[in-house]
Amino acid sequence: MVIGHLAGALTIARTELRRSVRKVTGRLSQILGLGVGLFIFTAGALLLSYLLVTETPDLSGFTIGAGVRSAVAFQWLFVVAIITQRVVTVNPRPDADAHLLTTVRPATAVFGLVLAETARILAYIGVPLLIVTLALAYATGSVATVPLVALAVILLFVSGVVLAHVIGLTIKLAVARIPVLARHRTVLGTLAVVLLFGGYTVVQSTSGGTSGLGIVPVGWVADLAALALPIGTSPSHAAGGLVMTGFVILAGVPLASRIATAFWFGDSVTPEIETEEATVDGVGSDPLASGLGLLGRLPLGSGQSGHVARRTVLLARRAPAKLSYLILPFIVAGSFLIQAALGELTLPAVVFAPGLAVALPWVAGAAFTLNPLGDEGRVLPLTLTSPIDGRTYLRGLIRPGIVIGGLCLPAVPILALATGHTPVDTVLVLAVATVGVLTAAAIAAGIGMVFPRTDTIRVARGQEASPPTMTAMLLYTVCVGVTVALPIAAGLAPGLVRTIAAVVVGGLLAFPFAYVGGPLTGVAEVLGSLSQTIAELDTVVVQSGGLVVPVVLGVVAGLLSARFAARYFERYML
Repeated sequence: MVIGHLAGALTIARTELRRSVRKVTGRLSQILGLGVGLFIFTAGALLLSYLLVTETPDLSGFTIGAGVRSAVAFQWLFVVAIITQRVVTVNPRPDADAHLLTTVRPATAVFGLVLAETARILAYIGVPLLIVTLALAYATGSVATVPLVALAVILLFVSGVVLAHVIGLTIKLAVARIPVLARHRTVLGTLAVVLLFGGYTVVQSTSGGTSGLGIVPVGWVADLAALALPIGTSPSHAAGGLVMTGFVILAGVPLASRIATAFWFGDSVTPEIETEEATVDGVGSDPLASGLGLLGRLPLGSGQSGHVARRTVLLARRAPAKLSYLILPFIVAGSFLIQAALGELTLPAVVFAPGLAVALPWVAGAAFTLNPLGDEGRVLPLTLTSPIDGRTYLRGLIRPGIVIGGLCLPAVPILALATGHTPVDTVLVLAVATVGVLTAAAIAAGIGMVFPRTDTIRVARGQEASPPTMTAMLLYTVCVGVTVALPIAAGLAPGLVRTIAAVVVGGLLAFPFAYVGGPLTGVAEVLGSLSQTIAELDTVVVQSGGLVVPVVLGVVAGLLSARFAARYFERYML
């Protein structure tokens, strides 16, 4: 019975892993991203292994202490958090569960999912870990290190994945059974992501933030992995780590199976909540306003453009997975604000207001107008054949970003004054941010029309989204940087902008031409001369030119982009 249970779990894990490989290899961008990541980790492992083999360092003075155990325990907790997020959003149930769960027990299915998730982790870090472990075993002459490290790594990750399934399936069961959680699942999920990544950033950048985790027995597997090495270890701690991780696995799999059974086979209030949210309140009321809830009170205008604006907000609201990437800048900024409150700031507080002034226009455009054709989804043919003209459609498209961005603008001067900026600098930052909010949405519309993503990508089980293409994201970010970030930087720190511009022109741009040599040496000399000229510019010239020229370019680019997007919409053919 146990053999059959294990064989079924291995079959499920192998199938899940094969499907994951097919998803990754089906897109060139994912292949390149994973390839770069694996190359960096493998190159670092090879370099460390080379030093271990050639230098043969003396490890007798090293001891596995509270710091090492704390670091291992903290990374284990991070793995638990990440896999929990994957269980909740991506893998709450196996593929083809209606067929699978009629042939195997839920416990087999859960164990198969655990093995598949563990295999995914090892696929990322397995090769670098193996390289370093073999080099360490060779340098120290300890062959037993290889199986001990393998045992410690497997226990660490399997226990983390099991605990993550217990927590993740519990969350899914609670959302499926408790109406309050089902109604506010998007807000609660967003808050959880902010707390997770923000907290991780704060702890990682705060000295001593993980020192107290050395008492967590899971981190004691570091002693287990190093038992055969000529360093200071604690056999009692190694035994404690072995017992604790084993207990988590042996107790967690049955518990996760019971929770999964209740979730997979029990009733859910989610369909009723979704039906309730989709119901229009009263006869003759606006369905879009009803679907928007409190957001329906935004001053989005009337007529056809107002209808398009409300529909744009509704589409964004119903695609939280697509908007999740917009949270990351605020997570990083929020973590630094927390550090400032704790007195452990790693960046000057004066950068927060300019950072917010750049982030608001970026988000205002990216949230609603960076992929307008893709956001239409299956109704794109109906939208294109509707009697609405391009200008009306575009006004409705960019209005949500302008309105919501404008409502958030008062936070910029408040933060600027609170972080020590003068009133003149505060007005400057606010003025550039205001113009940026007005122009960024229009610029995003034009870029999104040229580089649309009309197909969907799978972001979770049964959930698909059409996020902007990477090309559109990069080009839009560059435009916002030039038209918003550059004038703010030039207005506040012209000397710094002058220095950076001189280094970029005379260093980064000139280096390829100087390296190739030959007839291109003259180009490098011209760029070097231009760099010297930039370095000698008066700061008043840099401040005025760097402030006025990019803002004017942004306004012109916004107008041209809006005109282009309106015409492109009218002439677009499927």
